[in-house]
Order: sequence, then structure tokens, then C-alpha cells
Amino acid sequence: MSDFSDAWLALRAPADTAARADELVQRLAGLAPAADGPLQVLDLGCGSGANLRHLAPLLAAVGHRRQQWTCVDHDPALLARLPAGTGEWAGAAGLACRETDDGLQLAAGGWEAVVATRRLDLAGDLRALPVPAGGLVTASALLDLVSASWLDTLLARCRTNGCALLFTLSYDGRCTVSPAHGEDARVVGLVNRHQRTDKGFGPALGPAAAERAAVRCRALGWRVEMAPSDWVLGTEAPDLQQALLAGWRDAAAEMAASSGAALPASRLDAWLTARCGWVAAGRSWLRVGHQDLLALP
Repeated sequence: MSDFSDAWLALRAPADTAARADELVQRLAGLAPAADGPLQVLDLGCGSGANLRHLAPLLAAVGHRRQQWTCVDHDPALLARLPAGTGEWAGAAGLACRETDDGLQLAAGGWEAVVATRRLDLAGDLRALPVPAGGLVTASALLDLVSASWLDTLLARCRTNGCALLFTLSYDGRCTVSPAHGEDARVVGLVNRHQRTDKGFGPALGPAAAERAAVRCRALGWRVEMAPSDWVLGTEAPDLQQALLAGWRDAAAEMAASSGAALPASRLDAWLTARCGWVAAGRSWLRVGHQDLLALP
């Protein structure tokens, strides 16, 4: 799936929150901001702000009581949703939130986060990225979409600037579905091939992204830790299951058509009908593998 609509991001948000390996954030307690200032955080592909809303309180809890966020995305509609969505979240969480000329200011219980948004095409020139010296660069559900050369360029800039990295929810190709269907393995195989097609950054790393990032980070001198952050979807997530399965069907159909694989649309439709029937009956269970990666300078 590479759908970045606000509806899709909202649909997947509960699964993302439940899946993330938040224990990795504990390791950021010792990250020392430059000149005793706020922790500078660059959020790549921020969408409507889910990563900000999840991570800012966790960073505060491990000692980063002052934070300054720059949230970057190419989609103006998603960026426009960030203030309202974050304000709604803050109100429900008991945080103060006010809009400023540049973005937002969040505050609660002795911590604060100043948030600015910036529209930027990440697939373009990465030299325009405001990479914070000694800060944190983070992204959620991004690495599997980018190319090896794009990742190498980003890592080189981050290493030069002495940044820590936290990349979450990178799809790693592992999928377990229940009940079993005879076409499951073929569909997942085609989906994983589709994940390697160009998503706007060149040929995507797809399921190899997290491991590739870990290897490159270690080679550049970062201390790397990884943890699984799998989606586990049961009866609590029927809409997400159905949307995901429909996306898999379309990706598999595209790859089957382009490669000449003997998997006609009628068989894919039958597979999707069976799987969605199990969802509707409360019998479907999916595990979708992801990895979180932390790299410390």
C-alpha cells in the first residue's frame, strides 16, 4: 500500500500506535541537544501529524522537555490537516495547543513542543532538507518507499550533522493470514514485488528497506537497534483489513499483468471475496510485518 490520503492515514493510525516499538524511544534519553537548546526534530513525510502526536509525549517522558519540530511533507492537503488534527488530539489528551504564525505550540506538565510545517518534495533535492545538527530525524512508514540511492544520500547528510535516527513501521514483507486460502502465498509474493516498484523516489527498497538502512547506518558508525512493529489485525479492525486486502488485490493484479504471471483477475477477485467474507464473519486475522530502527551517533 502506498496510499497517502487522509482517510487511509486515519484508518491505519490505531494499528500503527499499537504496533510501534516504543521501547526504542527510551534509548533517546541521552541525546544531548545542541547548546542546551530544545531537541530539534525533523519529521519526514509527516502527513497529517501522526508521528508528531505519538512521539512528542514519549520524548518528553524520557527527558526532552523542550522540543522543536519541523514537519515536512509534499502534500499541502495533509499539511493543512495537521494543526486541526493535532489540536483535537491535544484537547482529548489534556494538552494545551495554540496556533502560531509558523505552526503550533503544544504544552503540558512541564514540557512544550514548538511545531512548524514545511512543504517540500522529498523526492527532489535533499540538500533543501533542514537537517538539525545533533538532533533527531524521524519518519514513519517511509523507508520501504524510497530507493537505495535516496536513502544513502539522506544518511550521509544525517551523519555529517550528527543526528540520531528513528525510522518506524517499515514494511518487511512478512504476512500471515488466517484462515488460509490457496492463493495467499502467490498474492503476498506479488505484493512484495510491487513494493519494489518506483513510488516516486526511484526503485523502492520495499521489504528490504529496514535491513538495508541498518547495514548502511552501522557502516557509517551509528549504533543501531531494531525491533519488530507488526500490525496484528483481528475483529477490532475490519475496515482496515478490508482496505488492506483490496490494496493487495490491486497490487497483485498489476504485477501479474506486467509479468505475465498466470493469475487472472477472476482468481484474484475470488480470493478477495473469500478473504473479505472471513473479515465480515469475524474470522479473519492478519499479521503484517514491520520493523522500527533506531540509530544513535
